[in-house]
Amino acid sequence: MDPMNPESGLKSTWIPRNPNKTTQISPTEFAQQIHQHPLIANLLLKRDINTLEEAASFLKPTLKNLHDPALLPGATQAAQRISQAVLNDQPIVIYGDYDVDGVTASTILYHTLNLAKATVSCYVPHRIDEGYGLNSEALSHIASGDWHQDTENKIFNRQPEDPATPPLIITVDCGITATEQADLAKQLGVDLIITDHHHFDAENLPNAHTLVHPRIPSSLPTPYPFGDLCGAGVAFKLAWQFARIHHNLDPNSGSLPAPFRNLMIDLISLVALGTIADVVPLVGENRTLTTFGLSRIKNTPFPGLNALIDAAKLRDEKVDAYHVGFVLGPRLNACGRMGHARNAVFLLTIAQGNQAKHIADFLTQENQKRKEIEREIIEQAKQQIEAAGDNSPNHRAIVIGADDWHKGVVGIVASRIVETYHRPTVVLSYQPDGSASGSARSIANFNIHAAFTACSEHLTQFGGHEAAAGCTLPQDNVPAFREALINHCNDLLTEQDLSHTIKIDGEIQCSEINLQLFQIIHSLSPFGNANPKPKLILRNVTLDRPPNRIGSEGTHLSIHIKQNNRSMRAVGFGLGELAPKLAVGMNLDIVFSPAINNWQNRLSPDIHILDLKILSPALIP
Repeated sequence: MDPMNPESGLKSTWIPRNPNKTTQISPTEFAQQIHQHPLIANLLLKRDINTLEEAASFLKPTLKNLHDPALLPGATQAAQRISQAVLNDQPIVIYGDYDVDGVTASTILYHTLNLAKATVSCYVPHRIDEGYGLNSEALSHIASGDWHQDTENKIFNRQPEDPATPPLIITVDCGITATEQADLAKQLGVDLIITDHHHFDAENLPNAHTLVHPRIPSSLPTPYPFGDLCGAGVAFKLAWQFARIHHNLDPNSGSLPAPFRNLMIDLISLVALGTIADVVPLVGENRTLTTFGLSRIKNTPFPGLNALIDAAKLRDEKVDAYHVGFVLGPRLNACGRMGHARNAVFLLTIAQGNQAKHIADFLTQENQKRKEIEREIIEQAKQQIEAAGDNSPNHRAIVIGADDWHKGVVGIVASRIVETYHRPTVVLSYQPDGSASGSARSIANFNIHAAFTACSEHLTQFGGHEAAAGCTLPQDNVPAFREALINHCNDLLTEQDLSHTIKIDGEIQCSEINLQLFQIIHSLSPFGNANPKPKLILRNVTLDRPPNRIGSEGTHLSIHIKQNNRSMRAVGFGLGELAPKLAVGMNLDIVFSPAINNWQNRLSPDIHILDLKILSPALIP
């Protein structure tokens, strides 16, 4: 494919996937070096993997690939302070975010400190009442001894012997921009350890006891080798380093005691949950953590996680990134969106037996409610977009809002709007106090956090990263903010950027398709950010039977294709509407995702159509 001449399918624009790094080696040469099929070599090269060592690490990730936690900026100092608190029986409070990453990060530190016999509890802010991040009112409340008497504070292993003792507070998945709150902590006489992975202002970092973050400047001789850990990944590295320091170990003085070593291994499944749900790049350490974590996720000793898997009916499934992103993750997120995320933290930390089952079932019900509310808002949002002309080429961003849109659901709605209209989208919920708060989602290669920075004069506060962000602003500022964001996006985006684009990894012939090849392709999983599911193209195949619409409502497409005497079936999920455009004898190009079909324990290669291009009309009989 020529990158200068994109191809147009019936649904999308097709362009080749190009690596970020240039390399002189060809797929054929690389295939010989790594002893793989040329298609596999090509897929690796497209993902910037072009050495034998990188290929070995990617194809067979092991825990030996993980970097020493002592290299993580702030981890050693934080671990020393936490160990001191444990030895002195100082209460420790984990302050976490309310999404899956924050919930799993809180859970990781809780289990680690509980095993160390610390006096530990978790605080989770209410998404709607308190909002994202470390807030001053909560910080003051936690610093007081009164907090331990709250009837709603159910996530703790024991009450402190002296409630008046100031706690050590550790944030997870938040806090790196909380300069005001860090100053307040010092005024309150409380040591604050901030662990986070989000964007920060290097010139305005919080004056906390310790900052633990993979990308902040540090006194270490070299930067941390991998800057894309999620909050749960950072918490895991801190837990690992704490376990070492608490037992007076260093990387060369032996392994952890068996209970801690076993716990660290079990916690990796929680890291996998947070990593996939937070949509961080699934390469490097994240690939190692998710691959290993998913392989063990059904075999951990955590009753709440097991109950969640059972409630989602995944006990007999091989849990993969899809199940985390679309089955388990939404359930954990649902209680934070619809109510209070502390239920999810309680499930993964304290809950046992029937109680764990009850909470897991409750999260499933909450997730169903969330879906119903989401559908209603999406329908209203689409009407608002089309009435305002925000789907026109000269409106390259969308800003919409309403009084009755649930604050906990606007982020998901923004994602769905981006899928439909393919432009940066902000969805706002208007509050009775005259403010508007909401979430933004972006398209590939457009930094929504930078866009918010460019429009910051209209915002009260904002935060996030390249792909997703949140903001608060006065409702009176919404028209000016909308205009500023649209102008900013109009300057940086082209009309072509607004069309849905499929990046093609390579071409294949029907004769090359077999189960073994597709199984090797599947071994490149887990797929996600920075390691997308491969997309291949079949050129000039012939439709040799009438197309069928399948599914209860005819939503999906089933066709039979032929190329050089090889006939195959292909399925397009959600593409049933294309059936009337197709007829026997047509020549087609097909972009598809290779899959493996498991029917009654019989495996076969499967073609999942993503888009079609009609090359020639049907032959007239």
